[in-house]
Amino acid sequence: MVVIIALVIIAAFVGAAVIGRAAGQTGSPPTISAPPKDPTGGNSCESACSEWDNARQQSCNAQRDEAGARSRADGVRGQVAAATATAVSLGTAAAVAFAAAAAAAGTIFGLPAAAVLTGIAIGLAAAAAAALLTVVAFTAALTAAEDDLLAKTRVRQGWDAEVARLRALINTQCPPEKANACLSRPNPC
Repeated sequence: MVVIIALVIIAAFVGAAVIGRAAGQTGSPPTISAPPKDPTGGNSCESACSEWDNARQQSCNAQRDEAGARSRADGVRGQVAAATATAVSLGTAAAVAFAAAAAAAGTIFGLPAAAVLTGIAIGLAAAAAAALLTVVAFTAALTAAEDDLLAKTRVRQGWDAEVARLRALINTQCPPEKANACLSRPNPC
C-alpha cells in the first residue's frame, strides 16, 4: 500500500513537471532565424551595404524577440514565487493546525476540538500538496521560458556579430564617401 501511494505521488510530480514544461514550450513564439554560419555575401560595396541594412533589421527583430522572451520568463518567475509562497503558507498552517489538534487532545473536553482541528489540518495539508504540484508545474514552465530566452539571446548575439562583421567589410571594401553614406543610414530600431 505504501509503495502504491509513493508511486502515485511520484507520478503526480512527474505529471506536473511534464505538463508545466509542455505549457511553457507552447507559450513561446518562434525564434527568428539566425544569421548564416558561413556568410558569403558582401563581395561588393553595394551588396555589403544592402546586407548590412538587412542584418541591422534582423538584429532589431531579434532584440524585440529577446525582450518578449525575457518579459515572459519574468512573468513565469513571479508565478513560481507566488505559488511557492502559497505552498509554504498552507504547509505552515497545516503544521499549526496539527499542533493545535495535538494540544487540544490533551484534555478530555478537547477531543471534539481535536477532531475538528485534525480535519482542518488534513485539508490544509492536501491544499499544500496541491500548491506544491503547482510550484513544480510553474518551475517546469519557467525552465522552458528560460530555454526560449537563451535561444533568442543567442540569435540576437549572432545578428549583432553579423552587423559588426558587415560594418567592418563596408569599411574595407567601400570608398570612404560610399562607406560614410552607407553607415550614416538611420538605425531601423
